[in-house]
Amino acid sequence: MNKSTRSTLSTIKEIPLVFNYKRNTPNARREAKQATKMAPQLNFRVHVGRPELVRPETTSTPREFKYLSNIDDQIGLRNHLPFVHFYPPNRSSPLQHPALIIKEALAKVLVYYNPVAGRLRNSDNGKLVVDCCGEGVVFREANADITIAQLREMDGGLKPPFPMWDRLLVDDIWGSYLITDSPLLHMQVTRLGCGGFILAYTFNHCVCDAYGAYLFITALSEFCLDPNLKAPSTIPSWGREILKPRTPPIVSYPHSEYNPPHHPTITFTQTDFKRLAQTSIFFSHSNISAIKNQLNDHKTSTYHALASCLWRARTRTLMKPNSVTRFLIPVDTRFQYKPSLPKGYYGSALLFPCAISKADELVGKPIRYAVNLISEAKRGVMGDEHRTSVIDFIEVNGRPGFYIDGTYVVSDMSRLRFDNIDFGWGPALFGGVARAGTGPAPGMLTPLVGYKDEEGVEGVLALVSLPLESVDRFRMEVRKEIDYATWLKPRSAL
Repeated sequence: MNKSTRSTLSTIKEIPLVFNYKRNTPNARREAKQATKMAPQLNFRVHVGRPELVRPETTSTPREFKYLSNIDDQIGLRNHLPFVHFYPPNRSSPLQHPALIIKEALAKVLVYYNPVAGRLRNSDNGKLVVDCCGEGVVFREANADITIAQLREMDGGLKPPFPMWDRLLVDDIWGSYLITDSPLLHMQVTRLGCGGFILAYTFNHCVCDAYGAYLFITALSEFCLDPNLKAPSTIPSWGREILKPRTPPIVSYPHSEYNPPHHPTITFTQTDFKRLAQTSIFFSHSNISAIKNQLNDHKTSTYHALASCLWRARTRTLMKPNSVTRFLIPVDTRFQYKPSLPKGYYGSALLFPCAISKADELVGKPIRYAVNLISEAKRGVMGDEHRTSVIDFIEVNGRPGFYIDGTYVVSDMSRLRFDNIDFGWGPALFGGVARAGTGPAPGMLTPLVGYKDEEGVEGVLALVSLPLESVDRFRMEVRKEIDYATWLKPRSAL
């Protein structure tokens, strides 16, 4: 083991190799009382192996430094993206070893995604660059004496928040910790007693966004299905140089999504993120239609309807009437804007237009008011110049972070069907973002995930992070948004 490898592994937290998992927190005990008739208490052991560094299969990958765009390495995206997939047993090949198959495929896919095996380094003027040093990504193998069937019996079915998440990805990273000089991908495969398995992993957000993670994991699955594959179906492309700032930079628009110049950047610890409770809310298609019925416009997109519902519910729950609230809308520019980004581009290409309202107006007016605010903000960035203006704004203003006070973000990942990715065990029972608590500030970001519940009802799952004492109030406010006329009536979908 060389010095660099020892240094990398020393940054990975030491953990016991055996976990006895039993839910025993105050919140878990309260939930358990409510669910006694629904599901037995989970009590199982997880044996977690030591971390390994998986490197590209070939040593001919170039050693170089790769440019990151101002969108990639902006302060607000210096965090991590966790995902998880749950797979049932493979009845046709019960002796297959998922961890071995995935680890071997990982070495192959890293040949094409060589920067992911590198490290982020600090550069001039606050920039980050990727050192394509080939030091590798972290991989762990684990075994749990529990079955998929038992996991599906837990409270609410197989969906986030997963009460055993800290055992399923022991190297999960919260907040902006371990951004530079650390592995850019941490992965764990946990084999279950029934022959099924759980794949969990977290990406450094500066290297890829959710779409980029989807491309990477899809390529990984292709090498699992065919180890002799010559190349993935979508060849990855770096292309970050396309998004360099102009000379000289020209800021063409106001960018209220960011802090003003010289505003101090607020930093948060991992504990700040973990301190908040997590919950998820399932919106069935009928729930979504109920929200749209209040708008008298079924042409309103599902995103606009759910984002408005969640923004209003969160504002009522957490904010004072005389405060100002902001809502950031992630807009993916990779397919529509010019200059065009190449096919296989896996970096971030997101803009975050900002809607602003006084809290009392947002919650006091009909939901159509929130929908219009979001629509107007989104329309304001529908032009090639706006993306370039954002890049130049970040360049000339000292890399500001997002404006955090009173800000909320809802990110739609529901069309990225991670659950359809097949490693040889068929589609996943659940696949997608693993938890809330991501983003630049605790509780600021809610991902939307495509989901089918245990009864086969399809819809969208919203992952939310809130103070524990606010969870019930928030869920009540969402019920009111779904059907304000009869909001006291219990809704089984929530």
